[in-house]
Amino acid sequence: MKNLFSIFLLLGVVAFVSGCEDDDDNIVLPTQFTVVIENVSTPQTVATDRANGTVPLSPPTYAVFTGDDPMFTPGEKANLGTARIAEDGFPTEMLSILASAGNVNFSAAAESPGGPDNGPALFAGESVTFSISAVPGNKFQFETMFVQSNDWFYAFTGGGLELFNGNTPISGDQTSRLAVYDAGTEQDTAPGTGPDQKPVQDPMATNVGPDEDVAVALASSRHAFTIPANNAVIKVTITPQP
Repeated sequence: MKNLFSIFLLLGVVAFVSGCEDDDDNIVLPTQFTVVIENVSTPQTVATDRANGTVPLSPPTYAVFTGDDPMFTPGEKANLGTARIAEDGFPTEMLSILASAGNVNFSAAAESPGGPDNGPALFAGESVTFSISAVPGNKFQFETMFVQSNDWFYAFTGGGLELFNGNTPISGDQTSRLAVYDAGTEQDTAPGTGPDQKPVQDPMATNVGPDEDVAVALASSRHAFTIPANNAVIKVTITPQP
């Protein structure tokens, strides 16, 4: 009887160890991605004397999340975070929104690259690089101001960028997934024109210019202005690390 009990006990231990090994096999470790966002605009990308026709960008504010986009939804009114980024390039309000969102795994604002003028924007020829961590099912979204505008910003379409195809991490140039959106919070003039766009304001000013109260929409769907192609202004590359 003792021998029979010992055999049952041994079989139970083997089954437990085997089960643990199966659980270990099913563990999905996070993938580290390197994100590079570049300002590729050149003189006269926009027909204006301001900034020599280049398109400065604000340092991007970004999030890794699941489910619905916590930053904005086309067809709905912009939250205060999107308004402050789209009008002035400032991330503080959006960072607060993301910090309290239940579906956000990680959020941050990229540091300014500085550049020869030590300015706060991402100027032509400059880039920022940062790392994010994600598992299958996670998405990535960011907002950066199209500075030659009243309230436009670049972001990924479709509620954010899926970071995996199944269990395979994405890799490469993701610029084609971007769009320039009109936040709908300030009345617009053509890119590089008018008295209320950021290049002709005090750098620390906020909410300057006549208000508008319409939903977020593609800038190209709302205006007949000449808008440069996305890949003439910005390039986004995402690379998984081994």
